[in-house]
Amino acid sequence: MTNQERILEYLLSIAPDSATNSQIREARGIRSHQQVYLLTQNLMRVGLIRGERQGREWVFWTDEALVVRGTSPARRSRDRSETVARGLLSPRSFENLARSVMSAHFGVSLAPGRVPGVPKEFDMVSPDGRFVGDAKYFTLVQGEYLPSAKFSNIAEHIWLLEKTGAAVPFLVFGNDRRVPLMWLERYGHLNSDVAFFFISDDGALERLAGPS
Repeated sequence: MTNQERILEYLLSIAPDSATNSQIREARGIRSHQQVYLLTQNLMRVGLIRGERQGREWVFWTDEALVVRGTSPARRSRDRSETVARGLLSPRSFENLARSVMSAHFGVSLAPGRVPGVPKEFDMVSPDGRFVGDAKYFTLVQGEYLPSAKFSNIAEHIWLLEKTGAAVPFLVFGNDRRVPLMWLERYGHLNSDVAFFFISDDGALERLAGPS
């Protein structure tokens, strides 16, 4: 069961009562508050839960009728098509999710930053510079064609990451895992130092290649 499904299950179990992100995080045992925030916002966007801001907190609730309407066959089919085309998150939201998930994975605080000698701001840099990574929210062209421009972008970022001298350089992909897998199938033998990870929209982490 994904974290998104666990959140929905919890809200159904307490209906008609509501819960804040903090209460959901504690009840479901999800370590990252940021991840819970992104998932509840997405569940609200697709119509499976309701929510409102009360002061500085968001409060969420749902019921079985709402979930049934939100997961009708027509709705599921449309959502699957939209997910293939553009994913459930924006690139910026995915970057925030990736930063939260990878910080927990490595046990270190990651933030946007630069490394001396490399003319680029990376999405995830540890305070000591040992961990340096970027997040990429890619899909295939029109959902099925090889994205040659994105392949070039991946190669460029691997080259830049290698120049950082970081002990753990890494790339994190989201949206369509076929993109990094196709790149690895074609060019993976050329990359030995940069780790590839995939994070689903609900925050599940998978290592695809390279050092852990």
